[in-house]
Amino acid sequence: MSTPTPTVGRRTPTPPPPTCPASGAMITIGPVEPALGHRAVVLKLTNCRTAPITVNGYPDVAVLNARRRTMNVTIAHGTSYMARDPGPTRIRLRKGESALAAVSWSSTVEVAEDKASGTYLAVARHRGERPVISPVDTDLGTTAKVTLTAWCLKFPN
Repeated sequence: MSTPTPTVGRRTPTPPPPTCPASGAMITIGPVEPALGHRAVVLKLTNCRTAPITVNGYPDVAVLNARRRTMNVTIAHGTSYMARDPGPTRIRLRKGESALAAVSWSSTVEVAEDKASGTYLAVARHRGERPVISPVDTDLGTTAKVTLTAWCLKFPN
């Protein structure tokens, strides 16, 4: 009968903390939330630098294909089945504070044509800033449209 030999405690390496981009705005893109043919992802922007940052209005969003090329998709600002749009508001974020926005779409097939599906979302705090690119399956059906809410501190009920 053999006794198991204890192993020297090997520690699982922890990934390094994400680095704060020069803009001070760290953006994360949540998982896709499904609901009766509708989909949405929550965008979270966190101020990761000491000085306050300001967001105002809508994030800059693009749907990209598998080659990371921008797809011909309509980006509408407003309320959707999945999220109410609070409208553009100037928000000042201190270090560690976050703002949210939602990207939503419907997987609707209206006619027998090619369906559009994106592979990535490119998201920036505002136009002209370097976007974060994250894998997000956007099964747009034949609508080729996403709806975007403005940045907000919390989603309205």
